[in-house]
Amino acid sequence: MKSPAARKYMRRNLIVMSGYLVLFSVVDFVAYRIHPTGIVLWVLAALPVLPFLGAISLTGQYLRNEKDEYKRDLVVRCLLWGTAGMVIANLFSGFLHIFGWKGQFFPFSELFALYVFALAAKLSYRVANRVPADE
Repeated sequence: MKSPAARKYMRRNLIVMSGYLVLFSVVDFVAYRIHPTGIVLWVLAALPVLPFLGAISLTGQYLRNEKDEYKRDLVVRCLLWGTAGMVIANLFSGFLHIFGWKGQFFPFSELFALYVFALAAKLSYRVANRVPADE
């Protein structure tokens, strides 16, 4: 059962991430059509980052509003593992380039690493902390 804070967080986060998909699509189309350089390129690249800042802010608000200490702790642990996954993917890519690799990872690989590590953490904590009602 989700708490009121969790329901509000999920609803608002869904709106923000839907906005991201729309914004990214528009920026991608504009960049494809005008082939920007200089400051315009930087501004266009910064625009899709804004919804992620909103999602981070929403997560902070959720952690402030959630009354259940276990749920807050679980979110913080999953975010910590997810952030570790992002950093590891980024470092690995950097080391490959330092050692001469000319390729590149697929777009958003760090973001996928965040989700995979956070999901793995959530599942492992869920298995480790089973309550009799779950069995």
